[in-house]
Formats: sequence, C-alpha cells, structure tokens
Amino acid sequence: MLIYLRTMRSKLTPAAGANPLLLILSWLLMGVVVVIAIGLGLLFLLLGWILLLPLMWRRRRDIKQFWQLNRAAKQAAQKAQQSARQSASATQSQRSQASGRVIEGEYRDTSER
Repeated sequence: MLIYLRTMRSKLTPAAGANPLLLILSWLLMGVVVVIAIGLGLLFLLLGWILLLPLMWRRRRDIKQFWQLNRAAKQAAQKAQQSARQSASATQSQRSQASGRVIEGEYRDTSER
C-alpha cells in the first residue's frame, strides 16, 4: 500500500521544470469542472423535486379517495349490522308473542279422504 501511495504522490507532484502558469490553469480548469458538475447535480436534484410534486399530489388524492371509500364501507357495515340486530330482535319478539298464543279447536286430517 505504501508503494502505491508513493507512486501516486510522485505522479501528482509537478516536475521540477514545470511551467507554473500551466499548473495554475490546470487547477483552475479542474475547479471549474467540479463547480459545473456540482451545479448540474443540484439542477437535476431541483428538477427531480419539481417533477415529484404532481406525483405526490396524485398519490395523496388516491390515498384520500381510498380512505373515504374505506370509511363509507365501514359505515355501511355498521348500518347492516344494526339492521340485522333490529330484525333479529323483531323476529324474536314476534316469536315470543306467537308462542304465547294458543289456538284451540279440533284437528282434522284431510289427507285421508
């Protein structure tokens, strides 16, 4: 690892007879490229956020509609359960009233004739 670091350092350090103006220009050019890359990255990020807003609004609308349908289904189920209870209690009260009555009379079997 140390050998690799030494070779990279020797490649990155300028030669003894290098033109200082060329070194400054190359560093400035690298800085400009980095600034442009960061600017493009931020631009794409901003564009992504802007394009995400309509999608979020559409999903929010879908979720709200699903929530309303779910609430309506729960209310319908509660109403059905209440009506079933009411009809069961009405049927039970009718049975209790009918079982209290006694019909008197004779029974004739008409099927033997």
